[in-house]
Amino acid sequence: MPQSALGSLPLALAAGACALGVLGGCDVTIRDGDIKNVSVRANASSEWNRHYSLADGGRVEIINSNGPIEAVVGPAGAVEIAAVLEAQAMTDTRAKEILSEIKFEESVAPDHVRVATVRARGRGGLDVRFKVTLPADARLEMTGNNGTLKAEGLRGHVKAMIVNGGVELTAMRGTIDAAAVNGHISAKMAQVAGPMRLESTNGRITLEIPKTAKATLNARSVNGGITITGLTVDEGTGRRIRTLESQLNGGGPEIDLRVTNGRITITGVESPRSPRSPESRVQSPESR
Repeated sequence: MPQSALGSLPLALAAGACALGVLGGCDVTIRDGDIKNVSVRANASSEWNRHYSLADGGRVEIINSNGPIEAVVGPAGAVEIAAVLEAQAMTDTRAKEILSEIKFEESVAPDHVRVATVRARGRGGLDVRFKVTLPADARLEMTGNNGTLKAEGLRGHVKAMIVNGGVELTAMRGTIDAAAVNGHISAKMAQVAGPMRLESTNGRITLEIPKTAKATLNARSVNGGITITGLTVDEGTGRRIRTLESQLNGGGPEIDLRVTNGRITITGVESPRSPRSPESRVQSPESR
């Protein structure tokens, strides 16, 4: 067969496959006689939902092999876990097969709920998005890849570990242990009630704490800088390796920040006002 015919064979096969629908829908870009890009558009999705009981101060552990995890506050004594699974492949049949390859491992005790995704076999695009609703005093552990770990409004201990993704914690009131590889960490604290550890490799760290927080600050940045605003701290030292140690408002729980190839930004903010209880908003007859 002539060389020109050989060169056109893959092109013809790809074009024919798309025309016949074998690839389940695709876009092929042809440039200078070569196939430059094939965009696959076969998708399949499903949902997984569970409800569990949890003792006061119990622990909830979520492990996601590929995708984000979001945790929000809900009623005491209960945990709701919802997962959305999305698969992408070259054909609808293959996308559905990928969905069937994911399994959920569950371990349940009165004071501990653990859910982990396990890919039984095979390869291909599969994303699992978790949303967890748990009591404010629950202890939370999140471990993931290729996504963002989020939590808001918790006062129990939070542990978050991610590879190729970020950690975003908001309105937190408990102790924190967070680490990211190839991703950022953002922690906004409503109060500093205990020790905190934030560590990132190839990503930045951003921390907000109340201006009045009492804490012992230890920060170290390799190939980056340290920026402090809204707080009175001692002067940092070093150039390539920046270090800062300071007692905030007389000292208190340790805040340990470590970053490699990234910046550390620490901001002191006004303390959030505690919401008034319904009783406090009712006027007594004498005050009217």
